[in-house]
Amino acid sequence: MSRHFAFVSVPAHGHINPTLPLVAELVRRGHRVSYATGAGMLETVRAAGAEPIEVPLRMPDGPPPMTDSTPPDPQDLTRRMQAFATSVEETFPVLTGFYGRDRPDALCGDAMSPVTGLVGQQLDVPHVALHPTFAGNEHFDLRRDVVDRSPVAVAAGKAFTAFGERIATFAGHHGLHHDPTTFGVPGVLNLVFIPREFQVAGDTFDDSFVFLGPSVDGRRDDVDRVPRDPDAPLLLISLGTVFNARPDFFRLCADAFGGSRWHVLMAVGDRVDPAGIGPLPDNVEVRAHVPQVQVLPRADAFVTHNGMNSTMEALYFGVPQVGVPQMPEQDMNARRVQELGCGRRLDPDALDTHTLLEAVEAVVNDAGVRASCERLSRELQASDGPATGADALEKLTS
Repeated sequence: MSRHFAFVSVPAHGHINPTLPLVAELVRRGHRVSYATGAGMLETVRAAGAEPIEVPLRMPDGPPPMTDSTPPDPQDLTRRMQAFATSVEETFPVLTGFYGRDRPDALCGDAMSPVTGLVGQQLDVPHVALHPTFAGNEHFDLRRDVVDRSPVAVAAGKAFTAFGERIATFAGHHGLHHDPTTFGVPGVLNLVFIPREFQVAGDTFDDSFVFLGPSVDGRRDDVDRVPRDPDAPLLLISLGTVFNARPDFFRLCADAFGGSRWHVLMAVGDRVDPAGIGPLPDNVEVRAHVPQVQVLPRADAFVTHNGMNSTMEALYFGVPQVGVPQMPEQDMNARRVQELGCGRRLDPDALDTHTLLEAVEAVVNDAGVRASCERLSRELQASDGPATGADALEKLTS
């Protein structure tokens, strides 16, 4: 029986991309999928087979990195979180209106935003939480155990508290409930887009949490770009799509690997002027963006910020990682990669050319790292996360 699954997410690649193979699988099975997000991601969800619905849900533009040496400004972070709260409040009536007229069988919403859970309460529709990163329970919680214990805790704590209190007040005005200590709430079903092995305290999560792991099959239609030197080992360097305004970091990378045996492909994003990086060695290539899931299968190593999407894609393709995290969550990802033997975490505040070059050579030449990467890659590619997620959704709504 065909069903209607409604997806809701902030318009961010790191939140939407993991869900796209699941969307495609649901559509392939004959279900209808609508996808509510911001204007910038509508065509992306349409390409996966979903019916796009524009909503004013948004994330603040260009947040600064949050590391030991660059903690966020408390007032700036509060302003950004309050802008996010405004978008939640503005999105709520849009979703309740639309889905009140076109009732879905389940509301599948990004776990980092409370709006889907509130809409589910209002319409009495099952709420499915989509976790693009670590799930949380009484044994592990990303905010409690990572963010609140990091150097950014003072600034972040006040901003998160103010956000939670505002959303709780908003919910109360509508006769709904929201725990002010959380961003989102667990669903009756929780789909987690990482493998259980990567999840901290993974064996403590009950059957309401289904760990799908990464899948990239729905995102391989980017234009292919072949590195200039096919005979040299390929090193991909990227800080992702958010915390990437770091011309100083990319200059350091150019200096570290210039004249080495590596062909270096650096994705610097839209906020870095390549001219601002300075003269580049012949073996270093700079682009604003690269189709990462096309490049990683050919890459011999990956210098990454360890955003969860990038981390999962590298694990999926078995690429050794050198992590240079830009915020607490990414730091946790880098530590998990190192604990699983698939790479090395570097301190972003103590980085120099020698340390970076040495780390890349070390992970590539370490037989144990290669074996761990190959093992986990085989396991991830042998699993079928989209099918597992679709089965869970069909069971919930049967």
